Amino acid sequence: MNTASRLKLCNRSLGFVLLLTLASAIQLEATSGIYTWSVWVHIVLGLLLTILSCLHIYLHYRRSNWFARFASNRNALTRVLWLTAVSGIIATGIWLDGNEHSHLGAVHGKIGFLMVIAAIIHLARNIRKKRSSRYSSVIPPDRSTERGSRRPLR
Repeated sequence: MNTASRLKLCNRSLGFVLLLTLASAIQLEATSGIYTWSVWVHIVLGLLLTILSCLHIYLHYRRSNWFARFASNRNALTRVLWLTAVSGIIATGIWLDGNEHSHLGAVHGKIGFLMVIAAIIHLARNIRKKRSSRYSSVIPPDRSTERGSRRPLR
């Protein structure tokens, strides 16, 4: 399996797990997290989403220093991703300590919804780029509309 096919599989898995995590988050928000099993499902899905995100980043950057790249990265999606992951890890630690929901868990939920919105925008941009590059390589450019060209003969 080459890198492109692994990245494609990783991207599809990320989308699927993202949707499951979003459904889990909505369920937690609706029930205020009263069911312990639902919190565990969300924790497992969050860990899986974090692992897949790291794999996605690895497939793009390989073994380079990720933290140095992210420190200089101005992309809002990257910052929201790290903020979501760190707040989720801390909220999980607080929840495991006493099975109590904290204010940080609530903040994590709001940041997580921002992350889902940012991920959807990221996906839409990449799909649009991929489609435009695919069509530009298949369809030859229309030379009759170029600046300074003569009108085509009839």
